[in-house]
Amino acid sequence: MCVLAVLRNNNWIQDNFLGKPYRVHVLLFLIMIVQGFVFDTPRAIFDGTWAIFISTDLLITDYIAVGGIGAAFVNVALAGLLAIAAMRFAKHEPSGLAIATLGVVIAMAFFGKNPANMLPIIVGGWLYSKYTGTPHRSCVLPSILATCLAPVVTKFAFVYAIPTPVGIAIGICLGLSIGFIMTPFAAALRKAHEGYHLYNVGFAAGILAVGMFAIFRNLGVDQGVFSTWSSGYNLQLATFSIVMSVYYVVCGLLSRTNPLSFKELLRIDAEDYDYYKKYAGMTYVSMGILGLICVLFMFAIRGEYNGIVIGGLISTIGFGAFGKPIISSVILMSGAVMAAAASMLITGTPINHRSFLVATLFATCLAPIATRFGWKWGLVAGFVHLSLSVFVAPFHGGMNLYNNGFAGGVAAMILVPIMKFVAEERAKKRSRV
Repeated sequence: MCVLAVLRNNNWIQDNFLGKPYRVHVLLFLIMIVQGFVFDTPRAIFDGTWAIFISTDLLITDYIAVGGIGAAFVNVALAGLLAIAAMRFAKHEPSGLAIATLGVVIAMAFFGKNPANMLPIIVGGWLYSKYTGTPHRSCVLPSILATCLAPVVTKFAFVYAIPTPVGIAIGICLGLSIGFIMTPFAAALRKAHEGYHLYNVGFAAGILAVGMFAIFRNLGVDQGVFSTWSSGYNLQLATFSIVMSVYYVVCGLLSRTNPLSFKELLRIDAEDYDYYKKYAGMTYVSMGILGLICVLFMFAIRGEYNGIVIGGLISTIGFGAFGKPIISSVILMSGAVMAAAASMLITGTPINHRSFLVATLFATCLAPIATRFGWKWGLVAGFVHLSLSVFVAPFHGGMNLYNNGFAGGVAAMILVPIMKFVAEERAKKRSRV
């Protein structure tokens, strides 16, 4: 406690570290690089990173299985540092969405994203800002989030059976095009779910991927089904999940932000979902608690960790800064578990099946539904989300890494009109009484 008090009273730490969210995350990414070299030898990491850079990247390609756990951690850190560099280049001010974007970037960098296939899409966002005269800072986050379609770049550049120089050129052009159109495309599609779905770019990317997949199939460009999952890393990944969660909690407690009670943390809320803007450093505490809850869920259900599962966990932590209150997230996860339990009773699929685990963690993307419409609708949303997420990947051919973002958007499109209708009818009945 004395150490915490000293750090909390240190002006340099407050002004130059805790008050600078990007620096908080740079340190986290450096820790991940160190952790990677603890897990593996430098030679294994070098070879593994190269294997990651030229892998298929289509869902599901677990980088831990492809390049080893050490290389996977280094790749995740490099992807995060690239995202921060892009934000700083665009002069984007720290915000809840920026923190959430970093979380989802490093989450998917465990399966499908690497600096090589992310860069063309990010540059495409910069080209959009230049072409339209839009400030780069207003479109840098959508372009970074659009790297969920990074497998499209790698698909042509390294994998598909065409001459490599031509494949690289096609992959880069497609990546530039995706980054160029994503800002207006995602903004338009947000109207479909009215903001009740947090992974809006994942939904927009899913729609775009469905169209691209159909065109590719028509032109004879196809790929097989990929299902590369790692196993045997429960201890390492669970330990890192706990360390990362505790890291955020400590950063929050050290900040000089006005403390919140535990009850306030459970229902942390902001009109525009940006918790960092409203609560500053205390947002980290909420993020860390969310992470620890996910770890407890994995322990309780005896789930096996892999690159995709820890990606879901880290994404949940990241969006704890933007739209995911603790209590609403738990409600959504509970609804997803109910769907998994129903499937187990009817089909015999284990409730802790890896696809169910991933969908349960990502179901928290619909947390605004529970926040705005109540816990009952939150359970329904979680149930519907899991049911959709395990079956929609074939529609986009695995090209959209935010498969659960796509599923969540579809779930919100289905549920929001129904929920609003029910709410309006109830309001009418109350007004008559």
